[in-house]
Amino acid sequence: MDIRQIDKNFLQNGTVPENSVFYGVNEPPFSLHGIFYNHEEGLFLRMPQEIALGVSEGVAYLNRHTSGGRVRFSTDSPWLSLAAQYGILEKMAHMPLSGSCGFALCENTEQGEIFLTSLFPGFTEEKGFVRTVPLPGKGMRNYTIYFPLYNEVQDVLLGFAEGSKIGAGAKYRPIKPILYYGSSITQGGCASRADTDYQGFICKRNNVDFINLGFSGNAKAEESMADYLGGIDCSIAVVDYDHNAPDAKFLKDTHYRFYLGYRKRRQDVPIVFLSKPNYYRDAAAPERLRIIRETYQKALAAGDKNVYFIDGRKLFGKEWMNCEVDGCHPTDYGFYRMSLPIGKKIDEILGK
Repeated sequence: MDIRQIDKNFLQNGTVPENSVFYGVNEPPFSLHGIFYNHEEGLFLRMPQEIALGVSEGVAYLNRHTSGGRVRFSTDSPWLSLAAQYGILEKMAHMPLSGSCGFALCENTEQGEIFLTSLFPGFTEEKGFVRTVPLPGKGMRNYTIYFPLYNEVQDVLLGFAEGSKIGAGAKYRPIKPILYYGSSITQGGCASRADTDYQGFICKRNNVDFINLGFSGNAKAEESMADYLGGIDCSIAVVDYDHNAPDAKFLKDTHYRFYLGYRKRRQDVPIVFLSKPNYYRDAAAPERLRIIRETYQKALAAGDKNVYFIDGRKLFGKEWMNCEVDGCHPTDYGFYRMSLPIGKKIDEILGK
């Protein structure tokens, strides 16, 4: 028996109202954030593909995943239909489809950004899906849709009732985006929704745009990546690649060098260094922590007043055993716990 036959709350509406009109999200008036549409590749990317290829094969592959991508818009339509097309739908046993290949719909209100629902494919919908959901209230309202944390998205169309008004939606605060670079945890593994990685939690609280350049298993602090990140106009850079350093020696050989490479391009952007959150599961964690703290201290000693450090032991805190899916990747609760100290530090820096 299918659980959806006895509990209708597990059903998703895959029908489209007859008087629907569809629009591509990569066209006005929709505003894209954290990703862009590459017409030559026919999909959404997080950074130019030719640059990603120059970093590594893994980064080039993961660049096609849409973590951190968002589209903002406003409408008075009573419903919304979302039609998504994938290249190859990748499924992971330890991450629900709602996070790895689903979209999260939120409403932007005076009280903040409120989660409404997730729209995601079923197990047999390998190339794409269509979902229709009711929208709340009447009149023009503002919405944000978060793109999947993993998977290649080739196309996204939004459908509205014929004759509905459509606008660009709410604007982020007039602050340059926050830039995040790091591992699978940075990319969002294994959040259950597209908006519940730690960057999503922070963004929903402070309404500042962000760019997620987390690359699962492939954030190796390459010199070409430091150079590329240095070319991005941002308000803060968060460096969180401890997990992807194969060992402490690799981390020591690359961490300070990566900082110097970034500083060649961006002398004044505040940098926040993180160490890994699951400190208690790694015998080498004390040494890794020392190495990252040393980069921070050397930068301060050299006169850099725009560097900050967050001890990974403070990210999960005493609840660390309840913050992981598999002994490595955070649950939504784990990401929420991470968002508190990271978000606090970010807001302190922005307040300056």
